[in-house]
Amino acid sequence: MSKYKAIQVGAGGFGISWLEILDRFEDIELVAVVDVNSENLKNAEGFLKNSSVEYFTDHLEAFSKVEADIAVIITPPQTHKKLALDALEHNLNVFMEKPIAHTFADALELLKKSEQYEKFIMISQNYRWRPEIEAIKKALNEGLIGKVNFVEWNFRRATKFGGWRDQYSEILIEDMSIHHFDLMRHILGVELSTIFAKSMKPSWSWFNGNSTASAIMNFDDILINYFGTWVTRGKETPWNGECKLVGEKGVIELMDDIPLVTYEDGTTEKLQVDPMKFEDREYSIYEMVQAMKENRKPVTDLADNIKSFAIVGAALESIKQAKEIQMDEFMGKA
Repeated sequence: MSKYKAIQVGAGGFGISWLEILDRFEDIELVAVVDVNSENLKNAEGFLKNSSVEYFTDHLEAFSKVEADIAVIITPPQTHKKLALDALEHNLNVFMEKPIAHTFADALELLKKSEQYEKFIMISQNYRWRPEIEAIKKALNEGLIGKVNFVEWNFRRATKFGGWRDQYSEILIEDMSIHHFDLMRHILGVELSTIFAKSMKPSWSWFNGNSTASAIMNFDDILINYFGTWVTRGKETPWNGECKLVGEKGVIELMDDIPLVTYEDGTTEKLQVDPMKFEDREYSIYEMVQAMKENRKPVTDLADNIKSFAIVGAALESIKQAKEIQMDEFMGKA
């Protein structure tokens, strides 16, 4: 069959890496690139070296003039809602980098308005599609350690971004923790019940807002202790973080991206990690394409992924109010 035609909106630093993925993906034909910064467009044109791709500074002009199937949105979260709705209005499916929007209120508005269109919005939750994560999920589904009772999850990195991320008031929770919260839902197969979060700005932090946070979370009846920081000292964790899932018959640990199981008798072994044809962000676009081929919504479509983004919203509300947030109440008020 013919390839799906894609318009990528956003060609900044991270956008270039997405252009590389789309340009080589066999079921995608990149037909246009949009960016408000003409220098970014020049960089994209030099990178792609493809005379058939058109370039625009106005997304509405691109959506109107170029025949396409998918709008790929790789822009700051503050722009996601408008860009996604404009794409839907032009009969395009939407593939979007996380998070859904800048605020949970915007995400809810986008969800409500998107329901009037036949096309769907997919959020790229690429951390799900990694071999080590799939190995852990498979082991839990097979009951290797029995029922999980509690989880420890730690993320520690020292990363200097610059740009719009430096202006966030809660940069860790707002920009990074969505990955880990989504992994918790994906791996455990249950939804969040309550969350109590606190945050702070270490004295040496280069971010304007709080770059370190902790949260006590209940997923159904599973207790999770989460800690993360963007300004760590010493050894950093991988992007997945480090986690321990403790169950009735043992513990599964992810350390340095190596999944291990330790049984009740103290014996430890590595989990079998199977190769994946596509993984990480390539799997995200693969899932998008498969959903379109099969005329179904993708696994991380907007209606599902808003449950992950709701954890971010509830964490921010908990920090603001300095109290535990009940998710059913939070969703009801939202």
